[in-house]
Amino acid sequence: MPIVPLELLAAGEAAKIVDIEGDPGMVSRLHEMGLNIDTEITMVQSGEPCIIAVGNHRLSIRCEELVVILVET
Repeated sequence: MPIVPLELLAAGEAAKIVDIEGDPGMVSRLHEMGLNIDTEITMVQSGEPCIIAVGNHRLSIRCEELVVILVET
């Protein structure tokens, strides 16, 4: 399974988070929002910002230079 940055997922594509790298404050905030290693996500709308589904929740994520979310498709 390839590992790619979150922003490369297409709408409707599911993946599992394998790593979150970057600014410790931003990484901590993403963990608080439920984005953790092994969390299953689905890209709802790609683009900037993108919208992802995490369980029953929808999150709008702006992929900035402060953090990189790597996922396994």
